[in-house]
Amino acid sequence: MPDVKVALLSRAIFPLHGYGGLERHVAALEKYLRLEGCDVTLYTALPASGAGTGREGTVFVPYRMIPWPRRWGFAILDRDTNYLAWSLRAARRLLSDDRADVVQADGGAGFGYALLAGAKSAPLILHPHGMEEFHAPKLKRTLYLPLRSATRLAARRAARVLAPDASMKNDVSRNLGIDDSKVALVPNAIDLSEIDRKIPPSDLGIPPGSRVLLSVGRLESNKGFSFLVRALSRIPKDFFWVLVGDGPQRAALLAEIEREGLRAHTRLPGNVTDDELHALYERCELFVHPTLYEGSSMVTLEAMAHRKAVVATRVGGIPDKIVDGENGLLVLPGDAGALAHAIGEALGRGDRLATWGAKSRALVETRFAWSLRVKELARLYEEVLRSQG
Repeated sequence: MPDVKVALLSRAIFPLHGYGGLERHVAALEKYLRLEGCDVTLYTALPASGAGTGREGTVFVPYRMIPWPRRWGFAILDRDTNYLAWSLRAARRLLSDDRADVVQADGGAGFGYALLAGAKSAPLILHPHGMEEFHAPKLKRTLYLPLRSATRLAARRAARVLAPDASMKNDVSRNLGIDDSKVALVPNAIDLSEIDRKIPPSDLGIPPGSRVLLSVGRLESNKGFSFLVRALSRIPKDFFWVLVGDGPQRAALLAEIEREGLRAHTRLPGNVTDDELHALYERCELFVHPTLYEGSSMVTLEAMAHRKAVVATRVGGIPDKIVDGENGLLVLPGDAGALAHAIGEALGRGDRLATWGAKSRALVETRFAWSLRVKELARLYEEVLRSQG
């Protein structure tokens, strides 16, 4: 698909705006579309630090309008107001540039373009990612009403809406109120060239010889780390658990770790560098992801790419990646007893972990590598352009 002009609408990209799954996805998407020969322009938020503003092929659109503090309730308000206002500003800039053949947008970032684009504008491909605003507990979901409405509008006006996993395809059409025929299955992918580069070792205070359990995610209630603390308190203390990430539940988790007598067996380093994170994937014996609800789960894919067995919950797109008993174990979300049993079973069969890890890597190579995924996207773009022409 050489020379097709693709505009990417996303408020965040790694490493300018953080280390999350969405940010990494956008960075890999941009990279592989360019390798495929596309002419890519990224429309994204101006980094708070001002770093990287000379980045090639990037149009920076100022983000902050109303200076809400970055606390829980205000973070939702920020997404309901500033985020949607940013999408309008980015859309106006994109439409004034008038150089895209295809526009791909992340969730609410597509709202402004869907609202302002005319019949002759480039078709919109919408990627809703994890759709947290549709899966949060009732109060949080209610507070997300403006964002949910904006994402639904974008989905209705999009040419195609991407489902990031097969198990989420019905969820996408149901929550966004669109016909199944509009939903295209294009699973999220992992950049194996990034995984396989030489990573310097990093211990982050891990005692030598420890059996390391690793978890990665934002420290908030929906990630289920509180249930994992309770699960770990029920198994023999021959492990060392590293939880990478930061967020509003950090203090509560530390207090719970103290109450459960796990302080000597736990390390919460906060956010770490990219090299440190990949070194921890390499160092760990088992990856544990206790999330209560999830989209595609990029951290699960990263662990699999590092040849790790995974114990995770049966939510979102995780069952498309973890085959129970073949490359890990799946449990129901919020069940600390089942999670403890699964972790104990996995650690009790150390000989099986290497086999499971090899199967994890094989799954990524054959189903979730960006070198494969970009071909599927190219075919989708071509199909949409033919139907528009």
